[in-house]
Amino acid sequence: MNDEKAKLYERALALEKAARKEAEHTLDEKLIELYTKTKELEVSKEKLEELLQTKTSELKGLFENLVDAYVLIDLTGNVLKMNDAAEILLGYGPHEKLNLLDLVIPGERLKVITSFKQLYEEGFITDFHVKIAIADDSIRLVHINASIIYNSKYQPIAAQGIVRDITDEKAAEQQLLDTQNRLNTLIRNLEIGVLLEDENRNVVVTNKRFCNFFNISHAPVDMIGQNCSNDAELCKGLFQDPVLFTERINEIISNKKQVLSDELVLKDGSALERDFIPIYEDGVYKGHLWTYRDITLRRKYNEAIEAEGQKYSSIIANMNLGLIEVDTYDKITMVNQRFEEMSGYSKEELIGEKGHEVLLDEDNKAVLLKENDKRAQGDSSSYELKVRDRDGQSKYWLTSGAPNYSITGQLIGSIGIHLDITKIKNLEAQKQRLLYKLEKSNNELQEYAHVVSHDLKSPLLSINALVTWIKEDNKGTLSENTISHFTMIDETLEKMEQLISNLLEYSSIVKDHDVSRDVNLNSVMDDIVTLLHFPDHLMFTIVKRLPTIKVDRVKIQQLFQNLISNAINYSNEENSYIEIDYEDGVKEYTFSVKDNGIGINKEYHQKIFQIFQTLHKRQESTGIGLSIVKKIVDLYNGRIWLESTPGKGTTFFFTIEK
Repeated sequence: MNDEKAKLYERALALEKAARKEAEHTLDEKLIELYTKTKELEVSKEKLEELLQTKTSELKGLFENLVDAYVLIDLTGNVLKMNDAAEILLGYGPHEKLNLLDLVIPGERLKVITSFKQLYEEGFITDFHVKIAIADDSIRLVHINASIIYNSKYQPIAAQGIVRDITDEKAAEQQLLDTQNRLNTLIRNLEIGVLLEDENRNVVVTNKRFCNFFNISHAPVDMIGQNCSNDAELCKGLFQDPVLFTERINEIISNKKQVLSDELVLKDGSALERDFIPIYEDGVYKGHLWTYRDITLRRKYNEAIEAEGQKYSSIIANMNLGLIEVDTYDKITMVNQRFEEMSGYSKEELIGEKGHEVLLDEDNKAVLLKENDKRAQGDSSSYELKVRDRDGQSKYWLTSGAPNYSITGQLIGSIGIHLDITKIKNLEAQKQRLLYKLEKSNNELQEYAHVVSHDLKSPLLSINALVTWIKEDNKGTLSENTISHFTMIDETLEKMEQLISNLLEYSSIVKDHDVSRDVNLNSVMDDIVTLLHFPDHLMFTIVKRLPTIKVDRVKIQQLFQNLISNAINYSNEENSYIEIDYEDGVKEYTFSVKDNGIGINKEYHQKIFQIFQTLHKRQESTGIGLSIVKKIVDLYNGRIWLESTPGKGTTFFFTIEK
């Protein structure tokens, strides 16, 4: 190898060494730079990891503590992750396999599929409502806001959503809506006119009744939003005082204070009552409510009541009854003029005083206090009081007391109505004295009747004995004419004796309650049938079983016996009958004694009940029997009458009070 070649190799080698050194130097610089960058990258990585950890913690805290339910799903609806709120809402645990489409009720699935497609295409959905069945099978209405999650290449990889249970909220909204609808329906159908205005007097709500009151042709719904500032001017012609109507409305609205029962009189004579209620919210005026009621009937009724009140006040002031009102402590609060006259005290002297202390003695105080206790129990009663007037004179009052109540039903005292019965009491005392004298006179008269009866019968017995002796002493020597005369004397004596006995019996008939007993009239009839002689041609019938009544047995037997005897005496000679019957009335029994005898002319229907009156001269008749019957019927507050046709028979009717 020549030198040139060797030099060439050396030069090339030197260049190569220089290049290698330069490359090594460059490599060293790059290594130093790489080391520096690596260190910087490590620091950045640590910071990034720290930031990532911080953000992850923050997101985890936000995820776990989110109030609403948060759900992360894949694109087929499988749940990837839920927060605690979602687990509580859905009722499923974090490790349970769950697809949200399985929760949707059948009727909502088509809506969910459509919304899921919108979510996939648009990347989000908001305000989506759907009904789902949670773990306990209860149905809940939920509100969903959802969005798609994309990767770095903007490809959808999952979906996330906020789910809020709005079941109760919707129920409350529906309840509020139902209430609002009911209120609107109520307002529309109220019998009172309603107008609700806002602070600018724009109509918020009204009803048909209001439109009718003011002759408004628009429907209530068309009135909403209209301004009422000038409506008063348009409607004022309906009222008797148009100027007052408009001025009053302006005054009320200007004052913005509650007004109740404001009366308005229309030209046609009808009347309205108006209320104004201002509406404030946090002290800020928000509008007002007008209500109108038709009080025409009530106004007329009140006017009628006022007129009646004035009339009855005048009557009370002038009637013959003393009126007094006392409170619950028996203090007098009101008296009328008649009470002042009865007591002798003036109104000023009585008001505020206790009535029992002013007017009553100790004995009658107890009576009044006892009656006041009844008033406290709500009872009414009547009673007598002995009072003393202002002059100390004793008087008797008949008092009717009743509890007095307030409009709210609270007992506030008593009302007493008093009738002065002093004269009546004096008359009663006189009556008792007269009755005592009359009873004494009756007893003396009965004793006298017994004495007279005995004294009258003694000569008759003597005459009868003398006639008997004369006939025996002259037996066989007396002519037939003389014997006939002696027979007439005997008959006359017998009739005279019967007459005296009947007179004594008639005078002895008096009502004696002590001998009144329950008497079975069927038993009485058995005794009468035994005592009386019924001819063979006469049929005696009791139509139906007779009642048991409370009477004196002797008198009731005497009554029936006299009527039946009378029917027997005046019966026909053949095919005769007597029927006993009765009717049971509300307050009395009506008995009848029917025969088919000779009958009685109508002009004698009253005469036969008079003493000593007889229509036919019969030896056995004294004219007292029917008088006794009437007297007994009178004793029992009854009536007696007859129906008769001469030749066909007679029916006697009489009543006995129950």
